[in-house]
Amino acid sequence: MTINLIDFFSYFKGTPNQKAAIAMLAEVMPSSLMVDDASWVEKFREPEPVPDSALPPAAVDLICEFEGFVPTPYNDGVGVATIGYGSTFYSDGRRVDYSDAAVSEPEARQMMESIAEKDFWNVLKTTVPYWEEMSDGQRGALLSFGYNLGAHFYGSPGFNTVSACLRDRAWDEVPNAFRLYVNPGTPVEAGLRRRREAEIRLWNS
Repeated sequence: MTINLIDFFSYFKGTPNQKAAIAMLAEVMPSSLMVDDASWVEKFREPEPVPDSALPPAAVDLICEFEGFVPTPYNDGVGVATIGYGSTFYSDGRRVDYSDAAVSEPEARQMMESIAEKDFWNVLKTTVPYWEEMSDGQRGALLSFGYNLGAHFYGSPGFNTVSACLRDRAWDEVPNAFRLYVNPGTPVEAGLRRRREAEIRLWNS
């Protein structure tokens, strides 16, 4: 029976027996396969290509600006552990915990982009009507709006005005609809007003 090496190495845990087996394999392999410039070694070390992001860069910058970078886990205000640029989950799906280690700014940005594309952009493009008719600025503004208020805002209770504008393609009315979602009278009102105005500028770009 032919052995599938990928199956073997997917279960490698570094146990003594596994290490001994690797040493036995190395002893019988041709020396040409055990050098740095062997083709399989070079392929193994080759960096994986980074897929192009579907997210408009201006939207990513806007989200980063208003979420702010915090390297260590913090309370998002409602008791949820958050890290980096407002991320409550890591790219692999793990929930952020208050005991987690700090992340770097590039790590946080990559994590935010990954989650924004998977859990927000991909939701919005299937729930918001006429998505493909919109400009990058309009889609980017909705991405920031959704990242702040929830990916499933369209058609949800409390979002009747902005949902109606999008449903009716009343593009000129969307900016004023955005301005309704600022939590008046709360400590976050000023910050939300600044964010909504930035989203409006992006919508109109």
